[in-house]
Amino acid sequence: MSDNLPKSFRIGSVDYAVKEVEGLHDSGQELLGWIAYCDTLIRIDSDVSEGRKKNVLIHELLHAMLYEAGYDEQEEEMVRRLGNVMTQVLIDNDFGFMREKEGR
Repeated sequence: MSDNLPKSFRIGSVDYAVKEVEGLHDSGQELLGWIAYCDTLIRIDSDVSEGRKKNVLIHELLHAMLYEAGYDEQEEEMVRRLGNVMTQVLIDNDFGFMREKEGR
């Protein structure tokens, strides 16, 4: 289990919990993450590398963002591609400026 992943995220007005679970990828699919919109729960396979966990988390967060924006149907290929790029953008850049208040 990782202590590095946040335990929750607010997407719009909804809080999504993040939970690492064992054996998610053993379901017969290459399932590394899964989101339940009704339970507002993101599950990440605990057996994958730390770098992969971050990428999977961003992927599932993109699903949550699209869902909360009203896109009930999403193309998995698009979410996968955007998630890969977004993960790298977040890793390579400092977003501290987003929290700074104007006039300071």
